[in-house]
Amino acid sequence: MKHELTLLLKQRSMRVLLCLSLLLTGFSLFNGWQNIRHIHAQITQAQQEETLRKQDYLSHHQHDGTLDAGELGYYQFHNIYYVPAEWSFIALGNRLVIPYIQRIRLLGLQGQLYDGESHHPEYVMLGTFDYAFLLVFFAPLLCIALMHDLKASEQQAQRLLFLQSQLIQPRRFWTNRLISRWLMVTLSFALPLCLFAALQQLSLAPLLQVLAITCLYTLFWSLLCAAVSLHKRALNANFNAMLLTSVWVLLCVVLPNLSQLWLHSRYPLQDGSQIALQHRQWVHGAWDLPKEDTLTPFYALYPQWKDSPPVTERFHWKWYFAFQHMADVKLQPQVAAREDTLMQRDRATGLLAWVLPTGWVQRNLEEIAQSNVTHLLAHRQQIERFHTALRHAVYPFLFEERPFTAEDFQQMPSFESVRAN
Repeated sequence: MKHELTLLLKQRSMRVLLCLSLLLTGFSLFNGWQNIRHIHAQITQAQQEETLRKQDYLSHHQHDGTLDAGELGYYQFHNIYYVPAEWSFIALGNRLVIPYIQRIRLLGLQGQLYDGESHHPEYVMLGTFDYAFLLVFFAPLLCIALMHDLKASEQQAQRLLFLQSQLIQPRRFWTNRLISRWLMVTLSFALPLCLFAALQQLSLAPLLQVLAITCLYTLFWSLLCAAVSLHKRALNANFNAMLLTSVWVLLCVVLPNLSQLWLHSRYPLQDGSQIALQHRQWVHGAWDLPKEDTLTPFYALYPQWKDSPPVTERFHWKWYFAFQHMADVKLQPQVAAREDTLMQRDRATGLLAWVLPTGWVQRNLEEIAQSNVTHLLAHRQQIERFHTALRHAVYPFLFEERPFTAEDFQQMPSFESVRAN
């Protein structure tokens, strides 16, 4: 083994390839880390600005120590933060296409949540240059470059027959040659990762998980390369390289995209912008309806305010916020169906990951980075709980028409992001 490693490192082409891998791995980690740092900086700045904005609202809109609860619900925004986890930089996943800061008012929630859900399809398709991207696409190519000619290189140098005649344990010799190359590939990914984790003082358990995924994935491609290049008829290096590259295209590009097309066809998903549009249509249509058509079903949901003063004016805030909420209620079946479809897709992706190594790597790294569908839906549920708490804090002042004091303003709920561990 030591002799094989020494021979490998003496080859200039090998040194260049390994240095390139070390460099790209380091850059992928740095790029992912910079993206997460940018998100943290934006969230910190938004938190500071939100505090100042609330103080400014309080100082400019209170009259005789009280505020208009209706105007407060309409004009006062509340920031929602999607805080990255410690290891989110390893697989950015959906974090760069889902807003990490959103502004929520007391209006209908679903219209606000889905109004900005429009992604550039090319940006989503290309992905981001992070560790997951590099491991999935570049590690197999490195394995192919180092292992496609294990026997063919000896045949080309016209020393294969001589070598085989001298070997006492040929299987051990070729195994050592394979393991030495697998070690070099794996270390070119693992060393920058360990160094980066040590410099940033990151948690050990996720690091071990990422290292295990890296070792298993490079081992899979090493064994695949060995199956081709150590075959007794595999004496043509160009043919081996072409065959293995075709397998790489099939496993890394063709099959993952075909599986995504099948998933989209098998589990069709309603676009979020359609939900936002329908919410807007419900809200706009409510202006032309008799107020009883909105307030009667609303009071059925909130009987505690059914005896509140009737709305006799042309406009009243409690009627306005009631039809905003009723639009959410009418859209709830569609939202639940959309989330159920997302979970069905996620479960199907999990099954496909057992036969697609690229999907298995991507899925497990996104689980460590906490940027998959499960964490996205958990964040959505957290937003819904906050919006419900906000409504329940303001509704008594709207429907009972009580004065909203500066002290009540200070006690309003604020969004507390549950930071992923």
